[in-house]
Amino acid sequence: MLATYPIEATDQNWISETLLDAVRVMLHTLQGGNAPPEFEAALSGDYREHFLRGPNFKKLYDLLVAKCRVLTNVELAQVLNALSEQNDFPRVFARTTPCSSVKDTFPDVHIAANQLFRHAFEKLSDWKTEGCEQTVRAAYHELVDAHLSHGGCPFCGYEPLEASDPDLVDPDLDHYLAISLYPFAGVNLRNLTVMGDKCNRSYKGAQDMLLDENSARVDCLDPYGAEQVTISLHGTTILSEPGTGPDWMISFDPDIKSRNWRRIFKLETRLRANVLERYYKRWISHFVDYAQQHGFDLTSTNDLIAAVGRFKGTCAYDSYPAIGRLKTCFFELVEAALNDPTTVDRMRNFLVKAA
Repeated sequence: MLATYPIEATDQNWISETLLDAVRVMLHTLQGGNAPPEFEAALSGDYREHFLRGPNFKKLYDLLVAKCRVLTNVELAQVLNALSEQNDFPRVFARTTPCSSVKDTFPDVHIAANQLFRHAFEKLSDWKTEGCEQTVRAAYHELVDAHLSHGGCPFCGYEPLEASDPDLVDPDLDHYLAISLYPFAGVNLRNLTVMGDKCNRSYKGAQDMLLDENSARVDCLDPYGAEQVTISLHGTTILSEPGTGPDWMISFDPDIKSRNWRRIFKLETRLRANVLERYYKRWISHFVDYAQQHGFDLTSTNDLIAAVGRFKGTCAYDSYPAIGRLKTCFFELVEAALNDPTTVDRMRNFLVKAA
């Protein structure tokens, strides 16, 4: 994650909490050998009336009941464990914390739960928290948009997100833990993240964030945590073979913990092709214009070094965070080459030629 989400955006989590409580009541009642409660009886809390409007929630709840009531107590305990583990945020992001699914063990239960929680997910765009003029999703988006002031997707750092505006279409609200795998977390705001369309639809899809390419559990970045990934161009060779462009190397810190995220979103390839290769010549042209406008003599090494030092300080404010960061890193490498007697002439020529 190149940025994280504000935890206060998850405060209006009552749709998930109310529905999970109702399903727990039903499962515990079945474990006790009693008839499962009707949907109305299983509901509790200030918002129960919302769930009783129309027939769909009751119909989907009854379907889940029908699939669960044939299970043994041991099997019901497995379903309860899956419900709890799938909502064990943020502990679930550690590879040592279990997160079970009933997709393969009890496929009928899984399908019924998926349908119920998908329906609940749709209500984020319809229902309002008491005293709030916005829907739950709109209020969530407003907080996230204010927090992500750069307006860029935290998963790639360069895809734009629509601003919070009633006249605009909200950006994708992705299930970080895919609802097709972990349906009990399907409406939990702690599991939902605003994401760019390309990141969501073209790259992540329904991939499992908790597993690597060998289906082994890995530590996972918490979208609402404090830890962010920093990127650099450490190891990049700008002055590579004659007639070729830079030999790009993108480094990530932390490395191991970010590997699965990078794999799923194809981050190295996307940043290299969509940012570095596409923009670096434009960055140089921008720098040359900047230096000339500020009276620097591009034939003077000292002036070039001074110009790069000043220009570098402006790069972080340029465009989206990943672009600004990589642009800063690029000119750090340029600055280092200009300060190296063995590369200064080649770098000066490279800048003039590339511009």
